[in-house]
Amino acid sequence: MTIERLEEPYDALNLIKEVFFSHGNMGLSASFAQKWLELLSAKGEQFHYLGGFENGLLEAVLAYDDSLRMISLVSRNDRLEEKRQLIDAYAQDEGNAHAALIRTTAFPKDKADLKQLGFEAVSEDGPFTEMEYPLQKKMLGQTVTVTIDRPYGSFHPHYPDTIYLCNYGYVEEVLAADGEFQDAYVIGVQEPLERFTGKVIAIILRKDDVESKWVVARDVPQNRQEVIDAVGMIEQYFDTRILWYEP
Repeated sequence: MTIERLEEPYDALNLIKEVFFSHGNMGLSASFAQKWLELLSAKGEQFHYLGGFENGLLEAVLAYDDSLRMISLVSRNDRLEEKRQLIDAYAQDEGNAHAALIRTTAFPKDKADLKQLGFEAVSEDGPFTEMEYPLQKKMLGQTVTVTIDRPYGSFHPHYPDTIYLCNYGYVEEVLAADGEFQDAYVIGVQEPLERFTGKVIAIILRKDDVESKWVVARDVPQNRQEVIDAVGMIEQYFDTRILWYEP
């Protein structure tokens, strides 16, 4: 399958609607199906589209918006491999290369396929399932070097009542979604540092922020609560979930 960015939305929208109807409204009730189609018709031209072609024919589509939210992922013949190729192309696209995750609202019919593709269910909202694909998950267990700019025991530059209970800095080799170097907490050393090399033992995903935070240590802690306590002075202000490294 050849994958291309589609400049015009019309063929993509027609394929999405074709698949939607041919699969019994994707498991939605008539009222929910009508609302979703109205949304697609009203905002379809605002989305971006990747198309998968076989012999010159459009066979699969991934629709998304600028907030890194996947709107729809369909294949005319419901082929999982075609969907996987579109997800991979999306993740490797230059505009998404530094994103921490992809979010989507899954139809009832799509939930099982998305799980096979690596998406994780995070919440339920009526007939829909909020799901996330953690693009940075591959970094778990990788060795990185953190440059410390907020050492252990220092005060937060904007919140003077907040003291860092661990060293905090950035990984120069990796750009994050905000265009800055990837932020990282260093766990297991209770003294100020300038640099630290260790493994990524956890990734903190923020639901209300584009950034993620890595947790770096020499060894995997026996008690995960140690990590939560060390980063909690900052992360308590965000809605987060944590991906853990499983050696």
